Amino acid sequence: MSEATKNKDKLKTVALRKDTWIVELPEELCESEGFAKGTLASLTFKNGAINGSYIKPSDEIESFLDKVVEEEKEYFEEMKKIGD
Repeated sequence: MSEATKNKDKLKTVALRKDTWIVELPEELCESEGFAKGTLASLTFKNGAINGSYIKPSDEIESFLDKVVEEEKEYFEEMKKIGD
């Protein structure tokens, strides 16, 4: 399997807070499901279940996520090390 193919199969974690994981949907999925490129999925773990919803891309959300990533930069770097 080529490196490009491997990377296409990875989910990009945008934010992780307590019980909620926000990931960017792969471009291929957005195209096949009719979502805008950059659509996010919010997965919340509660009472032994996972609740999910999608978040349409917007400038306000982009700004918020940039802020969260910057605030939690050390945490994300540590998570990346663990994942590698």
